[in-house]
Amino acid sequence: MKTPNVLAASLKEELIKHLVQVEENADHFIEDFFPSPSPEREEIKETLQQYIKKIEDLLTTASLGDEQEEFPFVIIGCQVEVKDLVSGEILVFRIISPAGGLPGEHGISPLSPVGKALLLKEKGAQVCVEAPGGTFHYQITSITYTKSA
Repeated sequence: MKTPNVLAASLKEELIKHLVQVEENADHFIEDFFPSPSPEREEIKETLQQYIKKIEDLLTTASLGDEQEEFPFVIIGCQVEVKDLVSGEILVFRIISPAGGLPGEHGISPLSPVGKALLLKEKGAQVCVEAPGGTFHYQITSITYTKSA
């Protein structure tokens, strides 16, 4: 049985702001990044709907606590630690807004192959990433939410 999610009050406020921002900008985002009808546009629309629903569900079901340890799943603003299942190497990625500026060190967009594979996944999930540099197999070892990116 899964343990219930606990959110620090400050994090809950931050997530509400993030959710409002995502909902208000969703249509503009889709038009800016995917102006023509395409399978990828439909996939992004579906992902955005899932993203919004998953955060809404978390906000309505999580109890409030004092401290925030791990975040239950990967969203924009999360730092994600993964283990490469082939090399054993530990990598850290920060999921940043695709509408923001240039990614910083280890910053990846949820539109990138790695970002798409990690988005909305939970700790322990294994993902296979088909990227220009090859195929990568990762397992998520930790997820922390820092703030909206």
